[in-house]
Amino acid sequence: MTAFLLRNIPALLIGACLPFSASAEVYSPGNQNNGLNELEDTDVQHGVFSVGYVNTLAYNNDSQPGILFGGRYFAGERWYLLGELQVGSHSTRAVVSNGEVLREDDEELLRYSAGAGYAILQGTASTSGLRAVPWSIAAEFNAGEQQSGDTSGRYASLGLNVQFHGDRVWTSVGVREFLIDDERLQALESDGGTQWDISLGLWF
Repeated sequence: MTAFLLRNIPALLIGACLPFSASAEVYSPGNQNNGLNELEDTDVQHGVFSVGYVNTLAYNNDSQPGILFGGRYFAGERWYLLGELQVGSHSTRAVVSNGEVLREDDEELLRYSAGAGYAILQGTASTSGLRAVPWSIAAEFNAGEQQSGDTSGRYASLGLNVQFHGDRVWTSVGVREFLIDDERLQALESDGGTQWDISLGLWF
């Protein structure tokens, strides 16, 4: 019996290994593809360019419309850098004192500024349960220069806005308080006020 086992050990070992070799073929791992050929092909949003309608109400002045061009560049998860250019009307009502015209009735406004924003709150909105739109509430600080009529002065503002981050379109509604270091406007007590805007933008 012992001699029989010794003669047939190779055959018994081969027979015992056959089921394991078949199982190895069944569970052989393959290359997995998650739908991305290269990571570089994915879209990355660096910021947004926007244009919108703005309405400015300075002290002792009528409400004046304008166009607001903006750009935001994401500097972190919540921080972004901001640049703006505003053009529009500054006044439609003249101010005359002792025969001197202090403000024309057709003055134009040009403002350019740069600053930063910080998303205070972030979340996701959904009305249908099938589509979600990320949103954020951000605080922004701007500083720059404003020209109106034939004078100019330093500009600074602090405001809040609500942003909706769609797949292709970015939307924002904001309000801010501003001050202007312009001696002529200071004499008119019109060197500050409130401004609101609504803007649409595209990602880049």
